Amino acid sequence: MQSVAAEVMPAVIAHELDQRGYLPLFVDGSAIEVSGRLFEQAAKGYNGQDQYWLHGVFLGTAWGAARLHPGGVSVTEGWREQLAAVASWIAPETPVWVHVDNAYYSKDFVEDCHRRGWDYSISVTHEGFRRPVLDSIEGLTDEAWTDIGLGEEATLTYHRPQGWREHPYVVIRRTHDGAQKRLQPAYTVILVSRDDLPVDELVRRHRQKQGQENAFKGPLIDLDLHHPPCRAFHANQAYYLCGQLAQLLLRMIQYQLLPPKARGHGIRPLIRHLIRSTARLVCHARRWRLDFAKTAFRLDWLYYASCQLE
Repeated sequence: MQSVAAEVMPAVIAHELDQRGYLPLFVDGSAIEVSGRLFEQAAKGYNGQDQYWLHGVFLGTAWGAARLHPGGVSVTEGWREQLAAVASWIAPETPVWVHVDNAYYSKDFVEDCHRRGWDYSISVTHEGFRRPVLDSIEGLTDEAWTDIGLGEEATLTYHRPQGWREHPYVVIRRTHDGAQKRLQPAYTVILVSRDDLPVDELVRRHRQKQGQENAFKGPLIDLDLHHPPCRAFHANQAYYLCGQLAQLLLRMIQYQLLPPKARGHGIRPLIRHLIRSTARLVCHARRWRLDFAKTAFRLDWLYYASCQLE
């Protein structure tokens, strides 16, 4: 796994830095629902269902770290070890932006990112955590809000949770749903590491988390990883390790064998138009060749890949 990741990660990181100016890093977990009667170490999770818990870290769109845990563990189980594992691929001066949800709203996580020199943004959805931040903006005049489009305004405020350093927070106020004005504004709270960027840029960076969430859902759906095949827990851990390896190999094909414009695709088009493309193997004049049908949807990818392999 480490040798494959070491080959593909530099290209992924370089691409993200070229496109965004920083490396997005996403940490999250996903419930793998199973029948506790049939699967070892399955237990009820946060939603009351029998499950395993799959935790992962993504660098850009590459699945950098993965670990299948027994059911009933914390939804943030193992984050420290996984961040340490992916940190070895990131050069010290690389600008990193960590995206996480409310589960990682903790002093330990924030301080770990701060110590590594990584920027971060954390969705704050727990009402007990949101309330002091929202109290700090009461009485703000309309001039303090910045229009960020689509019926939303944003402002920057500061709050110091007990035992923490003071941190900046972005508060987003939604006053309209489409053309319809809301009776009461809806508020979104985001903890951020920086206050030197415009608020609309802070919001834009945090909302790119959705793209990496989709990158996590991709292998679960496209590689059918929502259905562990084994009764034994350690066998299922090996199964998910193979799933991570498959995702990295597909990303390696994408970055090393396909044109740069193909890097924006998820893994499903790679499987459909490249891996599953059928061809006829022909031997002529002591040379072997693959003949693809002219109706193949991505002949340009196939031709480009063949040129890289020559």
